[in-house]
Amino acid sequence: MDKVLLERFFRAVSRQFIYGGVKYAQTSEKEATDCLFDDFGKNWLFGTIAKYCKRYSNLKREKDLLKISCYMFILWLKRGFHYGEFGTHEIINTTVEVKSRYFITFKERFNEYLLTEDFGWNTLYQPNAIQRIYDILMAFANVSFHDIQESDLMDIFYLAYYVWDTQIPENEKEKDEDVGKK
Repeated sequence: MDKVLLERFFRAVSRQFIYGGVKYAQTSEKEATDCLFDDFGKNWLFGTIAKYCKRYSNLKREKDLLKISCYMFILWLKRGFHYGEFGTHEIINTTVEVKSRYFITFKERFNEYLLTEDFGWNTLYQPNAIQRIYDILMAFANVSFHDIQESDLMDIFYLAYYVWDTQIPENEKEKDEDVGKK
């Protein structure tokens, strides 16, 4: 895996969550995603991410891949995986401050995950990676939020990166982001 390209992808995801925090700020403790999760439950969030899968399938927009990846980071935080490999039973709020503080930890855990036995057959070289992401999200809708494993989130993050790497032309990368005016 090209570490330079992966770092570029991480930076693009970071820009996405920073700008999203501006767009969706609510209070110092919660953003709109947290409020909507509280009000409508976990399936609201999975459906939102699945919407970006459908939109990517139709339009092939880079920003949809970045949103999927950003939401995987947000889910990773909401499950509390930044506190340990098994997460927490408490559902964590995901303000920009929390996201900024733990993004380096997420990146480290993702890079570690790429070296584990869990990574591989389920994720590498998926002929239809976007459909695989969608299928995993549908499975999430049918289990307890606390049954979602860190490896599932890492698989989706990898699959979105894989699609970005293989389907977004080099000269188009980082040009179709949802980050306000550049």
